[in-house]
Amino acid sequence: MKKLCGVNPPVITIFDEHYKIDLDASRKQADFLISKGVDGLAYLGTSGEFSIMTVEEKKAFIKEMVRYVNGRCNVIAGVGDTCLDNTMELLRFVEDAGVDGVLLVNPYFSVYSTEMVEAYFSYVASHTSLPIIIYNFPDLTGYNFNVDVVKTLVRANPNIVGIKDTIADFNHVLSMQKVKEISPDFSVFAAYENQAMGLLTCGVDGFINATVNFAPEFTVNTYQAAKRGDFNEAARWFRKMVHAMDIYAYSTPLFLACKQAMYYRVLAQDGTERLPALSLSAEAKANVYNKMRELELL
Repeated sequence: MKKLCGVNPPVITIFDEHYKIDLDASRKQADFLISKGVDGLAYLGTSGEFSIMTVEEKKAFIKEMVRYVNGRCNVIAGVGDTCLDNTMELLRFVEDAGVDGVLLVNPYFSVYSTEMVEAYFSYVASHTSLPIIIYNFPDLTGYNFNVDVVKTLVRANPNIVGIKDTIADFNHVLSMQKVKEISPDFSVFAAYENQAMGLLTCGVDGFINATVNFAPEFTVNTYQAAKRGDFNEAARWFRKMVHAMDIYAYSTPLFLACKQAMYYRVLAQDGTERLPALSLSAEAKANVYNKMRELELL
């Protein structure tokens, strides 16, 4: 089974003036990210606004992006949903479409017991041959995977091959390395840029972090330098990763400011936001623009 690792941005979804997915802009964004050396493109995550898209929209989007990427890097598709039938329908589709792996979040809004979460993941894993990355985001789902739960799932389901641990607690992310005791190829992905340097020295396998949408070279160069053993060079790029996080402060949810930064750098024009999201205020856009200039990305 293919090992998923490296830098895999949680790609934003771009909407056109009719609030439809803008495929032309999405192709341009894919070309930009691939040109900067990312290892994969993770579609339909939180930054991809999966929760405001229909299953049919997701299918059409993934089918086109797999076709367009055409093996230039991995394609990972988020298949999480509050409805199991929707998850399974999308999972079957993306498997046929040729994705390299899936990102699976536990059902959210209602907070389920560990026994229920384990049953859910085992059911999904037993119905696909695709590699599955657990998406742990307790701030949004209300449930926090601990290392013992992950070990239990991995023992029972060999195609659960990694975790994206979106949590500010450095030690929590680090604890996930213990899963390698039972599955040496298990991949731990970090989501927060300011954890990168410490985690790389401890053997973290990659990053699925939102700033890669507009500053891919910061994370790619940090990761690649660390893998070469050049931690001085890695530290230089790591500082840039941390500074890029400042853009998060300019919107709620934070991915909207990342979208705006990408609009400036990649599209050279604004996109349109789909409700409940709204376009940033003029002041917030100016803050994003000025920060991009400060980061020497414009």
